[in-house]
Amino acid sequence: MKTLQITGLFLLLFAFQMNGQEVLTLDKAVAIGLINNYEIVIAQNSLNISQNNVSPGNAGMLPAISVNAGYVNGLSDAKVKVVAGSELDNSSAHSENITAGVGLTWTVFDGMKMFIAWNKLKKLEEMSELSAKITIENTVAKIIGNYYDIIRQERVHRIFAEQVEISEFRLELAKMRFETGTGSEMEYLKARVELNADVAALSNQKTVFENSKTTLNDLLSRDVNTQFEVKDTIVVSGKLQYDSLRQSMKTANRNLILAARNRQVGQLELKAARADQFPTLDFYANYNYLRSETEANFIQYNRNFGPSFGILLSMKLFDGLNLRRQYKNAAISLQTSEIEIKQLENRLEAYLTRIYNDYGNQLEMVGFEQENLQLAARNMDIAREGYSIGSISSLQLREVQHDLLDAGARLITAEFKAKLTETELLLLSGKIIK
Repeated sequence: MKTLQITGLFLLLFAFQMNGQEVLTLDKAVAIGLINNYEIVIAQNSLNISQNNVSPGNAGMLPAISVNAGYVNGLSDAKVKVVAGSELDNSSAHSENITAGVGLTWTVFDGMKMFIAWNKLKKLEEMSELSAKITIENTVAKIIGNYYDIIRQERVHRIFAEQVEISEFRLELAKMRFETGTGSEMEYLKARVELNADVAALSNQKTVFENSKTTLNDLLSRDVNTQFEVKDTIVVSGKLQYDSLRQSMKTANRNLILAARNRQVGQLELKAARADQFPTLDFYANYNYLRSETEANFIQYNRNFGPSFGILLSMKLFDGLNLRRQYKNAAISLQTSEIEIKQLENRLEAYLTRIYNDYGNQLEMVGFEQENLQLAARNMDIAREGYSIGSISSLQLREVQHDLLDAGARLITAEFKAKLTETELLLLSGKIIK
C-alpha cells in the first residue's frame, strides 16, 4: 500500500499545481508572441532600417553641400631672389593664412542611375517587409505547433495516469490473492514491478509536459517559468482543399513574392550597370574667402573672396573593360534569379502535394484511432471485470492495458500530426495569418 500512497500523492500534487493557473488560449499565445518574440523584433528593426534608407539623398538625387575653414600660422627662414635683382632674406619670416568657403556639388545627370537607385531602395524596403512577414508567419506556425504539443503531452500524461490507476487495481488484487493463498507471490511481485515502471513513465512524462511549456514560454519571449494551462482539445479543420491551397500559394506565398521582388532588384541592377556607360554631368558652386599675410614673399598681403560656379562633364572611355564585365555579371545574376523562382515554385508545389497527402492520411488515422480507442477502452473494462473474478490472467490484463495505452497514444499522435500538417498548409498558402 506504500506504493499506492506515493502514487496518489504524486497525482494530487500534479493536480494542485494545475489549479489556479492562467488559461492560455492559442489566440492569446499568438498575440503575446507577435509583441514579444525576439526574432520578430529583430525583423522589425531591419525593416525600420530599410525604410530609413528610402530617401532621395541615399539615391544620389540631392546635392552635397560642404563648409570648410582653415587657419595656418607659420615661421620660416625665407630667401627670395627675382630676375629684376630684388632680394629678400628673412630668417624669421612670419606668415598667416585664413581660408573659408562653402561649396555645392549636384549630379544633374548620371544616365538615370539615381532614379534606378531610388526604385531599388523601394524594392529593398518591400523585400525587408516581406522578410518581416515571413518571420511573423513562421513564428506563428511555431507557436501553434508548440501550443498543440503541450496539449499532446498533457493528454499523454493522462493516459499514463490511467495506466498507473489500472496497475494499482491489478496490484491490489494480486496482493489480496497472495495473502489469502489464492495467488502466487510471483504474480504479486510482477504487479509491483510493473506498477513502479508505470509510475516512472508517468514521472518522465510530467517532465516532458513541463518542458514543452517552457519551450512555449521561450518562444513567447517571456519568463520561462511562467505557469499556465491550455485548452485540452486539438481541433482539425478537415475542410482544406488542394486546388484552393495551390492557387493561394501561387499568389500569396511570401517566399514566392520575395523571390519575385529579388528578380525585380536584379532587373534594376542590370539597368544600373548599363547606366554606368553614360556620361555624368555635375553642377558645382562655391563661395570662398582667402586672406594671406607673409614676410616671406614680396606680396605681403593678399585677400580675395567671391563666388564661382560651373559644370563638369565626365565619361569613362576605357576602364579595363570593367563596365562590360559588370553588365554581363548583372545579366547572369538576373537569369539566375529567374531560374530560382521556377525552382522555388516547383519545390513549393511538390512540398504542398506531400503535406496535403500527409494531411489527408492523418485525418483518416484520426477516424481509425478514435474507433480503436473506443474498442480498447471497452476491452479494458471487460478485462478488469474478468481479472476481478479470475477468468483472465495477470498477463492478459497487462496485454489489454498496453493495447489501451497504444490506442490512446496513436490517437493523440494522429490528431497532433493532422494539426501540424494543417498549419503547414496554411503557412504555404499564405493563409496562416488572417
